[in-house]
Amino acid sequence: DLDGAIRSGYFLKEGLGNNEDFYYLNLLITVTAPTVDELEWKVNEMKKLLMSRDMDVCSCAFHEEQAFLSSLPLVSMEKHLYERSKRNALTTGVASCYPFTSYELSDENGILFGLNKYNNSPVIIDIFDSKVYKNANIAVCGTSGAGKTFLILLMALRMRRKGIQVFMLAPLKGHEFHRACVNTGGEFISISPASKSCINVLEIRKIDKSVEETLDGPGIERSELAAKIQRLHIFFALLIPDMSYEEKQLLDNALIRAYARKGITHDNASLSDPDNPNVYRQMPVLGDLYDVLREESDTKRLSNIINRFVHGSASTFNQQTNVNLDNKFTVLDISELSGDLLPTGMFVALDFVWDKAKANRTEEKAIFIDECWQLIGGGSGTFGVGNRLAAEMVLEIFKTIRAYSGSGICATQDLNDFFSLDNGKYGKGIINNCRTKVILNLEDEEAQRVQQVLHLSEAEVMEITHFERGNGLISSNNNNITVEIKASPLERDLITTDRRELLDLLRRMKRPEA
Repeated sequence: DLDGAIRSGYFLKEGLGNNEDFYYLNLLITVTAPTVDELEWKVNEMKKLLMSRDMDVCSCAFHEEQAFLSSLPLVSMEKHLYERSKRNALTTGVASCYPFTSYELSDENGILFGLNKYNNSPVIIDIFDSKVYKNANIAVCGTSGAGKTFLILLMALRMRRKGIQVFMLAPLKGHEFHRACVNTGGEFISISPASKSCINVLEIRKIDKSVEETLDGPGIERSELAAKIQRLHIFFALLIPDMSYEEKQLLDNALIRAYARKGITHDNASLSDPDNPNVYRQMPVLGDLYDVLREESDTKRLSNIINRFVHGSASTFNQQTNVNLDNKFTVLDISELSGDLLPTGMFVALDFVWDKAKANRTEEKAIFIDECWQLIGGGSGTFGVGNRLAAEMVLEIFKTIRAYSGSGICATQDLNDFFSLDNGKYGKGIINNCRTKVILNLEDEEAQRVQQVLHLSEAEVMEITHFERGNGLISSNNNNITVEIKASPLERDLITTDRRELLDLLRRMKRPEA
């Protein structure tokens, strides 16, 4: 109509005035099918789809051969079709048609994620290939039941098969990791007052520095005791958020005295066991610190609080480390902790994992954090300062693990909590430090939030809100690919949480006994 022609003219004039170029654009769509009936159905559905988006379309009746030849990458178009289908466009319009998004993603030494939904090509990603990916971090987002835990366990099993060191933190539903961990010969560590497992929070762990010294030469010697005490101040800040500056100083003195009673000083040589110089001497436990604090009236309040971990309901924390910390597949379950014990248990887990991750810069390792919103969300707990310190520790991992040939992989479902603390400082920091994002099914509100962060198109947002379980959008290196997550029957048996699949697994496991 006349009004439309006038608006189009003004649009072209404005674009040309902004230094855009004028082009003629032709768009040909090839539809294929194994049968004539299916072909006709697909053509009709394609026409309906385009018309619903206010796009005119017509078939190339009696010109099918010319249309097919014109669609081939021969840079040659049949004149009649060219004149019939050409439309004018400006630079921005032409650029929007260029396929910057890769149709296939298949790295040489990666792990299989699944199949490309549109061409069934395998989606294989090697996140540790530093020539392709700026970092190896991954963020997985999805609503409850979308398959986040399934996906990260699948990635963990396949990384373990490649010899990559795997650590998994489970703030919720730790039992979902147990079956896979045990059946792969892993170490399942439950951190809770009811568990017999213990990681001594005061332990200074021996780190093999031979690789560092070979690469960089002898480094400047730093007091391992001072570094450990610095981290312990974070632990006690989580445990006692209202600790005064005076109490912090008194605690510092008490820690030094507790280590001194075990023969440990700021001289790193004092860490070695005199009877066996290749290992560190026995470390103090919380009970030793409690005894030191009880000796002074000024530290009575601190000793009363720590008493819970020495003689109270959480006394399992008061012992030497009794688990294998060198296993290649280690799961740390902190899901049984609640209230003020959650941040302290989380610190114990992260402190251990971070020590191991920094031990060898040439060894690939991956730290998985399921339900990450539990650790960094402003609304996930009531421990105030502790919540912020926990978030700082998680963010530090994602910012710096690349320097140690590592990968930080987090999964979250509650995006509102994930972005709530300090106006989303920690959630955004983690997302921005993840080169690869995997978006599973999301509700409309959360999909809109992800769209802003990842700059997704409206079509991609629509797709995300309609994903079935096991489907996702992988966004990596500016490529967005819709993938169907695929697991082998054995892998599915090890990691499924679906009730029906668990019942079937139970029947199959009982069958030999019948």
